[in-house]
Amino acid sequence: MEISDEIGHAVHARNLTEEQARAVFHETLGLIHIALVTHYGLGEFEATELEKDLYLWFARFCSRPGSRSPKDCRPFLLVACCQFAREYQAYLVGTGARKSDEQLKNLLDREPADVARDFAQSLDLLSFRRPTDA
Repeated sequence: MEISDEIGHAVHARNLTEEQARAVFHETLGLIHIALVTHYGLGEFEATELEKDLYLWFARFCSRPGSRSPKDCRPFLLVACCQFAREYQAYLVGTGARKSDEQLKNLLDREPADVARDFAQSLDLLSFRRPTDA
């Protein structure tokens, strides 16, 4: 095997991982959007911008050497979503740019992993309810 073959194989594997990451992200995007807008109280524009950053993070996360498949990394995507939203809202509330209500305060007090676990269970329920091809 020549070096050019190895490079070609690595590029193909990276492209395949990027495609899989994109597919997993888009499958999860509805849940991510609900988390950002409904639970964390972000506006549509804020959510869309955060989703872009989250996608870039997820694609890079999945491309790391030794990383699991993008599908197996979905729980990390949900935790990152909750972490991004929590930090963003905490910053806005902390600077006085946004008012906080009791529901938002309670959500910001929770660990992002705990919130993501709740969302992951919602995703599992959605997957369970889909008809199978069998």
